Amino acid sequence: MKSTPSDQLLIEQIKNKNEKVFESVFKEYFKALTIYAKGYVQDLDTAKDITQETFIKLYEKRDELVIHTSLKSFLYTTIRNRCLDYIKLHKIHQQHKNSILYQSSISVEEEDTDRIRYAELKEKIHKAIKTLPTQNQKIFMLSRFNGKSNQEIAEELNLSKRTVETHISNAIKKIRVSVLLSIILLICRFL
Repeated sequence: MKSTPSDQLLIEQIKNKNEKVFESVFKEYFKALTIYAKGYVQDLDTAKDITQETFIKLYEKRDELVIHTSLKSFLYTTIRNRCLDYIKLHKIHQQHKNSILYQSSISVEEEDTDRIRYAELKEKIHKAIKTLPTQNQKIFMLSRFNGKSNQEIAEELNLSKRTVETHISNAIKKIRVSVLLSIILLICRFL
């Protein structure tokens, strides 16, 4: 991806030690980059550490910052490289080599694009969940993330099983619409 004027402005602001701009870049990309890193290192805590270390290095070396691509592309490439370094350092290389051999028909670029899209989609789903009304959100999370049955949720929240089913159905519809809209917008960007 090529650098846009807005990317160049952000990069200049970071180089000029504008901490608010740096903080906004951190908040915008941290979760998605962590999910992306987890795809490589298979451990959420390690992925968070790698992402945090990347931002710390970026902050420490902001005076020397030279980016010829988009800021987003730079961040994802940096995370990928740090993950690969981590894998080599901790001798997990053989597990990943087997995985890479299995997927050898897929080019590295396609694989990275898929990981980026997966990370961004996962982040969009989490954002969509956060926009749900509190009760919908709570019931959906108990169902999908805590693995509770509709009956268990109904008993825990003192609701009818039918009410729980309605909440889950409404949540799924809202999430689907929100994510579908994001996917359509993403596809339109590439056309």
